[in-house]
Amino acid sequence: MQISVSSTLTVYHDGQFWVGLAEHVEDGRYGVVRIVFGAEPSNEEILQFVTSKWAKLSFFGDEATETSKPAKNPKRRASSSES
Repeated sequence: MQISVSSTLTVYHDGQFWVGLAEHVEDGRYGVVRIVFGAEPSNEEILQFVTSKWAKLSFFGDEATETSKPAKNPKRRASSSES
């Protein structure tokens, strides 16, 4: 049995933060994860991320992922639900 695997990491500035877009294709399934770096990452920081955290990324939703919590301020909750 042969399984085809391909992964790509694209790092770009979205106007506010430096972001990584990790794409993974495995046996015909496509998964993507967005990583916010904040400040511009150095080549060494990107390499460290790939070597230490890449295997822990959940591309296909198989594992629980961290979700954002609702805002405590009711005005912020209302404005985020309007988007």
